[in-house]
Amino acid sequence: MIGALVSLANRSGVISILAKQGAALALRPGLQGRWSDALAALDSDRDTGNLGAVTRADTLEHLELALDNAGAELVAWYGVRLFTDHLGPELPGGDIAEILEAEWQASWRDPYRSISRMIHLIGRPTSR
Repeated sequence: MIGALVSLANRSGVISILAKQGAALALRPGLQGRWSDALAALDSDRDTGNLGAVTRADTLEHLELALDNAGAELVAWYGVRLFTDHLGPELPGGDIAEILEAEWQASWRDPYRSISRMIHLIGRPTSR
């Protein structure tokens, strides 16, 4: 899929990839007190989301290598859904603007982006 995205992007194009972050799979069940699920997630690259679908997770390193192999470079990456992900179907309380600002600030700072539920990679073709 990444190869197809890179092949469709022109030289000045941008490639955007959003993926579940494998390094953070144990965080949600751990914060929810589901200890056996948290332990299982530590050694897995699959996860059942809130909708009940099993999906695969990737690592930043794997996705960066895939971009490189497809002829693109990683320009930036962000964490997505750090503070609100573990709430499940509950809506976050409080000021939405403040919640969004907290998520944004955490999205580009270490170590927070490294443990966010999702990762967003921005790439650019290196040759065309």
